[in-house]
Amino acid sequence: MSNKPEMNSPQKQNDSNALHACARCESLFGPERHSLKMWDGKRYCVACINAASPELLSFARAHAYLEETLTLDVISRKKFYKYNFFYPLIGLLVIFFPLGWLVVGFWNGFLLALFPVAFLLPLYLLSLKLDAAGKSAAEELPRTLVVQNNQLIVVHEQESQFYDLSELYYYESDTDRTVDNLYLENRPALILEKTPGWNWQRFVWEEIRYACGLTPEKRELWSSFFQLIELPRKEMSSTRSYHFKWTLLVVTFILLSLVIMVISYRTCFMLIALLTWIYPLQALSTAKRISTKVVTVCGALLMNGFMFFAFVSRNAMYAGLFCLVEMCLFLVVAFYIRKRLKQETD
Repeated sequence: MSNKPEMNSPQKQNDSNALHACARCESLFGPERHSLKMWDGKRYCVACINAASPELLSFARAHAYLEETLTLDVISRKKFYKYNFFYPLIGLLVIFFPLGWLVVGFWNGFLLALFPVAFLLPLYLLSLKLDAAGKSAAEELPRTLVVQNNQLIVVHEQESQFYDLSELYYYESDTDRTVDNLYLENRPALILEKTPGWNWQRFVWEEIRYACGLTPEKRELWSSFFQLIELPRKEMSSTRSYHFKWTLLVVTFILLSLVIMVISYRTCFMLIALLTWIYPLQALSTAKRISTKVVTVCGALLMNGFMFFAFVSRNAMYAGLFCLVEMCLFLVVAFYIRKRLKQETD
């Protein structure tokens, strides 16, 4: 009985060729076509890497991974206080004054609008004294972006996040489009982004968006690497257009709230009361301390109870019952979310 030579299947041949061919031009490697393994885990011929950027070729030969660190000294305290105090103050004034005007008259409404000022001013002075901007930024910075083995690794001092490069796309913009925009001084950058979606575990609309290439040299390096591996690139609107859309969205929300106030301020109050529970639900999943969770829940209860007493009914018993019903509904929603997360984990 003759032994017939074993025939390789087309699939095995393709896999073998993929291991010995450039991931970009698909040319087979050989004595005259050298290869280099890049940070996405694939091998590319030296000619393709050099065509993308000679600097990229030199850097890749000397480094096992691509990284860039965002240090603490780049923060802008002025920007931090503008986003965390000035803009929220304007928003609260726009909401409280018309609401108070409709319910208790013009001058009493004006006095009611001063309530958020009296609340935020001591917090602002205290945050200046304690350098809240620096401490808040220190929770996230220094932060290092590392690309290795086809993963983007976001390294913090306390923890790290991992994302597959295949889940990401990039575009040219500036740091105002990133998660660090509350305290990072604006500058040109490449933005790595993942398609946003709802995260049930954190109970938040999650937007993964990080800036890289914060210097011209680093920007050229990252851009060349993205072009080499053919990472999807999207053409995004300008930052001015981006902020205009967000401003238009906020103004539309405020105007809609004012219309609802005119029709029924009690309905408006109920909607605001529902919105105030978003942060406690987020705190249940993300806060590390029990005290933080308790404070956020109790704070929402007290604020909604005060607003119920002020705008709906001056009966303290009704306000207390309202808070009790709110607490029961909150527990039901919290247990539902936990059950759903447990099912997804299993």
